[in-house]
Amino acid sequence: MQRFLNSPLKNCKFFLSLGAILLGATLSLSAENFRIRKLVPITFTNIDEKITVSSGINDALWITLPSDLTYVSGIELTLKVPEDIVTWRDSVAYMLYEKLDPIPSEKKKNYHGERVYLNTIPGNFTLTIYVPISSDFSIKDNPYSVKLPLSDNFKTSLAQNSKQTGIFLRFMMVMKGVPESLENSILEITAKPVLKNKGSLTLSITPPSNEEKKYSVFIDDVPANDYSQKILTTGEHHLSIVSDSYRNELRTFRIEQAKNTGVSVKLRGIEPLIKLLCPRNTQVYLDGELVKVTNEAIVVTQGEHTVNFILGDYEIIKTVSAMNGRTYSVNLNIDATITEEN
Repeated sequence: MQRFLNSPLKNCKFFLSLGAILLGATLSLSAENFRIRKLVPITFTNIDEKITVSSGINDALWITLPSDLTYVSGIELTLKVPEDIVTWRDSVAYMLYEKLDPIPSEKKKNYHGERVYLNTIPGNFTLTIYVPISSDFSIKDNPYSVKLPLSDNFKTSLAQNSKQTGIFLRFMMVMKGVPESLENSILEITAKPVLKNKGSLTLSITPPSNEEKKYSVFIDDVPANDYSQKILTTGEHHLSIVSDSYRNELRTFRIEQAKNTGVSVKLRGIEPLIKLLCPRNTQVYLDGELVKVTNEAIVVTQGEHTVNFILGDYEIIKTVSAMNGRTYSVNLNIDATITEEN
C-alpha cells in the first residue's frame, strides 16, 4: 500500500475503487453489457503452438482452444508490459468473461457476458496468467503469476467440445488522470497450451493363431481392460500379460509427455521351446529328424527329447526333459585348451 501511495496514482480517481477490484478478483460478478475497441483472436490448431499477438488497452482476447484437449490442462498467457503501464501500475484491468452473447467475432464490438474475474496489471514488466481448464493442472501458485478461475459450466462446455466455448479476456483502463499516451499502449501477449504430465499407451496384442484364448493385462500391477489408448503419467511403466493358455509376457516402456507410445506383443503358446546353438556345418537331429538350425526356437511337445550334434567325426547327444511354458537352449561348445610344457 505504501508503494501505491508513493506512485503517480496517489492523486488519481478510479472508475473502480481498489477495494472493488480486489473484491472482483475473488468473487463472481453479475452479467453486464460492454463494448470493446477490437477483438484479438488466438486460435490453436495443435497443442505445440506458441502464438504471440498485440493488444491495446481497450481490446479483448478470444482464445480458441485446440480441438483435442486430451493432453491440455490449461492456457498460459505471458504479458510484456510497456513502461508507461508499469509506471502507472494498477491503471489497467484485465477481466475474464463467460456466457458471452453474441459469440465473439472480429466483426463484433458489443457484448453481453458474465464477468467472473477482475484484477489489475501490477507494476512489473511481465505478468504470467494461467487459465486452468482441467483438474490435472499442476503448475503451483507463485508470486509472479496469476491463476484465473473458470466455472463448472465452462468446463462442462469444454467436455462437450462446444464450438462456442473459448477464453475471453478483456483489457480496460480503470483510472482517470493518466497521460493520454497510456491509451495507446500496446501489450505483447504470448499464449501457449499448458500440457499435462501425461501421455498414452496403445497396446497391440497378437495371439499365435486365429483362435484367441483368455488372457489378462496388467499395467503397473493394475488390471487394464481398455488399452487402445490408455492415458498414463509420464515416465517408466511395466506391462504384464498373464494367461493359462499363453506364455506370460513382461515388458517395460516409457511414456513421454503428450505423446503416444505403441507397444506390440506377440503371444506365444505354452508348448515347450528348444533353441539350438552350434557351429556352422554342424548336423543336428531332433528326435532322429534332421533339422535346420536358425535363430528361431523350435516348438516341441512336453516330455523327453533327444538332440544329436554331428560335427565331422564327433557326435554329442543331449536329452531334454521339456515342460510346458519353458524354453530350453541346447548349446554345442567347441573349445580349445592351451597347456605349457618345459
